[in-house]
Amino acid sequence: MTRSPRACIVRQTDLYELPVQREAEALAAAGFDVEVLCMAKSDRPRRTTINGVEVTSLPAALRREGALGYACSYGWFLLLAAWTLTLRHLRRPYTVVQVNTMPDFLVFAAAIPKLLGSRVFLYMHEPTPELAETLRGPGRMVRVLERIEQRALAFADHAFAVTEPLKARYVERGARADRITVVLNGVDASNRFGAWKPSPAERDDRFTVICHGTIEDRYGQDTLVEAAALLRERVPELRVVLAGRGSQADAVCELIRARGLEDVVRFEGWVTEERLNDLLHSADVGAVTQKPSPYSHLVHTNKMVDYWLFGLPVVAGRLRATAECYGDDVLEYYTAGDAADLARAIERLSRAPQRRAELARNGRLAQERNGWTVQRDAYLAPFRALATARPAIPGGARYEASRP
Repeated sequence: MTRSPRACIVRQTDLYELPVQREAEALAAAGFDVEVLCMAKSDRPRRTTINGVEVTSLPAALRREGALGYACSYGWFLLLAAWTLTLRHLRRPYTVVQVNTMPDFLVFAAAIPKLLGSRVFLYMHEPTPELAETLRGPGRMVRVLERIEQRALAFADHAFAVTEPLKARYVERGARADRITVVLNGVDASNRFGAWKPSPAERDDRFTVICHGTIEDRYGQDTLVEAAALLRERVPELRVVLAGRGSQADAVCELIRARGLEDVVRFEGWVTEERLNDLLHSADVGAVTQKPSPYSHLVHTNKMVDYWLFGLPVVAGRLRATAECYGDDVLEYYTAGDAADLARAIERLSRAPQRRAELARNGRLAQERNGWTVQRDAYLAPFRALATARPAIPGGARYEASRP
């Protein structure tokens, strides 16, 4: 007897993020019945189906008021996810449960399904110990998080890392290399664009640099504001657009006011996907402004791929994981965290249309070589391996996962 395999992706956020959407829809196209568990969002029904994927919003929200608020949010979502996975697995067993970090210990929400025969995959989006070290410095907490990370990786049947340096770091700390697959960050172009069409009258004659995403100190939006202050007289046609949300949003807005840059830097806040697409479409350059840290040297950002999808040249800080993958013919590098060098790189691009065209062209080629079309096969390979393995569910039937 052949039956469709069943998969569930667990992610602790209130958004049905484009990276999660690409994974869920890839699994659905490969023949899985796919569910996603995430946090509640006011404008989304508790249960809804999106492009063949059932999305369930659990009654939880991420509290950002200090360490205790985060801990309570993580604990509550862990309990809700564990309860939901257990009930649904008992009704109709999962073939595989994929847990997307952070936090790393969320993988243990799949303990009962694993005990009853399900496979558990762990998608490691970020290095939690290095993030803690970046935010709070080295110490006991970092060592605790390293132990949690390794236990999570040992618990999972397979894991995904977002760069080769990050996989190497996991292996250095004790993980098995043969149980980790590297899948680079980015989104499926069909998810990013969807039915979107450009809004009229957005583009003007100013030279526009855009930076979008989570607004935290480590992502360096303040470095971009300081660079804009240095360029006020040198590049009078400059406009900087910031979009996103995060704990440093108010601080960035205050910095804009303190530098008197209201006429140069526009803060859009959190925007819809359609509005973000309009902003990206109307920009001239995309900026990746991560500061150097134990964290940033191990990861790539999704925004870099967004810029390439819109045909934008990219200016980026020279960080290890990025520089090992992409050369100076793909990215306009500057010294990460240095506002003066970022200003130099932006000024160079503003005066060199041929350089912008070269970077945009090579960015598109990099996206073709490393984009989701390629990464999808790497992502699906461990799932397809289940089709030839022994049945995941005791007494269950084998199944065949089709190719998209």
